[in-house]
Amino acid sequence: METVLIIGGGIAGFSLAREIRKLNPNQQITLLSRDTQLFDRDEFPRLLADPTAKATVTDYETLAQDLRLTLANCTVQSLDPVHHSVTTDQGEFEADRIILATGSSPMLPSFSRDLPGLMTAVTHVNILEKVRARLGAIRDVAIVGGGVAGCEFANALATLGKHVTVIEQHGGPLFELMPIDARRHLIAELEAIGVKFHFNARCASACREGLRAQLSLTDGKRVEADLVIAAIGTVPNTKLAQAAGLNVGKGIIVDKRMETSHTHIYALGDCAEVAGMVLPYRAPIAYQAKALAKTMNGVATAVDYPPLPISLNTPACPTMISPPKRGAQGQWETLVVENGLNASFVDDYGRLSGFVLMGAETVEVEFLKVEVPNWLNNI
Repeated sequence: METVLIIGGGIAGFSLAREIRKLNPNQQITLLSRDTQLFDRDEFPRLLADPTAKATVTDYETLAQDLRLTLANCTVQSLDPVHHSVTTDQGEFEADRIILATGSSPMLPSFSRDLPGLMTAVTHVNILEKVRARLGAIRDVAIVGGGVAGCEFANALATLGKHVTVIEQHGGPLFELMPIDARRHLIAELEAIGVKFHFNARCASACREGLRAQLSLTDGKRVEADLVIAAIGTVPNTKLAQAAGLNVGKGIIVDKRMETSHTHIYALGDCAEVAGMVLPYRAPIAYQAKALAKTMNGVATAVDYPPLPISLNTPACPTMISPPKRGAQGQWETLVVENGLNASFVDDYGRLSGFVLMGAETVEVEFLKVEVPNWLNNI
């Protein structure tokens, strides 16, 4: 029976281990990771909004016992794809098939070095808990980035009564995902709970004055804050793969079977680039894990995504987004109703090819998601 070695824990690594174990109770699985606890970043907005809520955290040791796998808490130093071996600070490991689940790291703006102790990216449960511990002494929060995470954090912190300012370099939040009417609706709903926005602006310079951050923007405005949160995205961790000679682009390049440029070396999750796209969301990772688990058990399987609308965790403006394929030709048609918004992207052939649902209109998602072309499987 072939052996499996997973490099990296997190949602991707343990989802794969769980799917393999479902298919084969006897498969030999080894998982290498520096981390020791599994957490879910999707919970972070809720945890920020409710200081009494507890994070769902599971020790890797407990998961290893439940899944009957060998766990090594170590730092991976190098990968040899030819001999299927991995060198770590705890020794060398070998396996017939090796899977990279190395995740991603948060992007920080260059001015973060000028704000020691005042700027962070909330991508790890330990950082989240440090932020929560400080919230009682924080009044003003600046969020750099108006994407999914930025809007979710803004909603959560405004709910706590914090003065929140979002700084976004584009002309609106979720600029590449939604039409202008939807962006305006989201802005209005977040402004109604106290969130302020600076669009078409970047931070030109920053400094720390006492316990406060002073941000000078390119539009000439100034923003002061007790805490600055970076929400400008993440970068796939590809260093190990690149050093091993695997093909790397935005992420570790894999085919639809999640196999890299080297036979029997695979990648999934935040670090993987499938057909030119990195999908750092939990739902796609789950389907990657299901497909790859079958491949690990001798049935080569391409990942098959169902329709996967993006859910925005903003209680002030519940939102579901199924964006059209990048470059699709067509136009947005928007209907604003009393308690929400329904925007449809209609292509040049008159077909529904994407949608944005807000407020009360989100109940339509189950009907609409089966109507749009599932272009993720046609790339």
